Amino acid sequence: MKYVLSIDIGTSEIKVALFSENLILKKITSSKNKVVYSTDGKSEIDMDLLWKNCKKQILKLLGQSNNFSRNIICIGITANMVGLWPINIDGKPVRKAILWNDYRTAEMMEKMKLKDNKIYEKIFNESGSVMQYGCTIPLVKWFQTYENRNFKNTKWFLSCKDWIRFKLTDTIANDYTETVVAPGNAKKINRSNRIYKLFKISNEAKLKFPKIKKSDSIGGYITKKLSKQINIKVGTPVVVGAGDVPSSIIGLGANKIGSAATIFGTTIHNCYISKSPIFYPKNIGLLFYAPNSTWLKTMINIAGTINLDWAIKNFFDFDDYMLNKKKYLLNLEKKIQKLPIGSKQLIFLPYINFGGVIAPFHNENATGILFGLNHKHNKYDILRSIYEGVVLSIVDCYKALNKKIDKLFLAGGGSNSKVWAQMISDAMNVRVVIPEGSEFGAKGAAIIALNTIQRKKWNNKKNNIKIKKQYFPNKKNNILFNAIYKNYKLLSRKNFSDI
Repeated sequence: MKYVLSIDIGTSEIKVALFSENLILKKITSSKNKVVYSTDGKSEIDMDLLWKNCKKQILKLLGQSNNFSRNIICIGITANMVGLWPINIDGKPVRKAILWNDYRTAEMMEKMKLKDNKIYEKIFNESGSVMQYGCTIPLVKWFQTYENRNFKNTKWFLSCKDWIRFKLTDTIANDYTETVVAPGNAKKINRSNRIYKLFKISNEAKLKFPKIKKSDSIGGYITKKLSKQINIKVGTPVVVGAGDVPSSIIGLGANKIGSAATIFGTTIHNCYISKSPIFYPKNIGLLFYAPNSTWLKTMINIAGTINLDWAIKNFFDFDDYMLNKKKYLLNLEKKIQKLPIGSKQLIFLPYINFGGVIAPFHNENATGILFGLNHKHNKYDILRSIYEGVVLSIVDCYKALNKKIDKLFLAGGGSNSKVWAQMISDAMNVRVVIPEGSEFGAKGAAIIALNTIQRKKWNNKKNNIKIKKQYFPNKKNNILFNAIYKNYKLLSRKNFSDI
């Protein structure tokens, strides 16, 4: 049997998976990343430590089995996107990598906004995305301004997957999925001279960006030196790969134009798949390019399951929850299912993560709100309002897109909750489909890798996804959710938006 090795580097976790040629997950290992957070919003990771951890997981996966090792036909990679991963001429990190969720450019961006109050609009008109502080271009500007010595010592600006691929192959490249959200030019699917000018990116800095390659192309081959270290044969092709969001959508099987998929995790990506880039709602959400030549208009809730963790930590027994999350949540959900829709007039705005809200409106200073609380409410009413608030934020994002959606693919940690899945179906009045399997990011990377080495026209049917569970809307519940959505929307806009 032939295998695809798939590497999936999340913000907080490394996963290495082995798939058969027919995309059956055979084996997977994982470990936590040691992300360094600071109180002033910095988010960094030691690049060498990450690579060391990645190698360890590859060896753990393959073990002593030469059967796996000699039958790996290609390697796929996906990872958290953008940020800044600088290396010098010797291929060594210049400093710790700066991650996508870093906030150090906030002050710089505010100064730029004072000089040009339409700068965010100009960036959106070019890229189709709301500018985030941890994107590559603003970080490059910050890097050259505030760490000029490190900047001078930098040969290449990489992203996370570029760094891992470089360590596997000794080759340098970037891909188009990262380029568009760097930010870049979405219409031309390339870097943007207009964005460079807005940020006053120097010619010296421009030369440090790698050559752009297609995600479904060969990025290099396993080197002789590395082959001895990770027990994979010399010359095994390593595919350029794509960012985590496009890879996950491909892994989910949500490839059809007009379909929708929500990746419900710590953050929530609400994606609509289109043939061409969508530049509305204006100045809202993110726009991703996928290697199968589709576009993902993504309305992101910065806070997803983090709301549930916060609630349990503050109102319930967090230690018991951590011992057996599934069992603990089942008991809690049995209780909140008995409560009425509307949580006895409680409304929760789930904007508790740093960064506020970027869809369906944009306010980086937005915060969580629990509205309507009185002495008759208990902790279960509050918990149900949190479940409903997260669901209504998903509804809010899709309503802003104003697209007809008949079916919604749902994946991520939040999809394991039957209560959340049914609520989404009821509130959106759509069929919710939970695909069979897991590790859709790694699976997407494997699909991209297989398409690459088979040198055929992109095959959207390659991922024959099986349905694990389906949820159908209850019309009576939909009417109730529509009523509380009106109050939810009014409350959110009144507090945090001018629209």
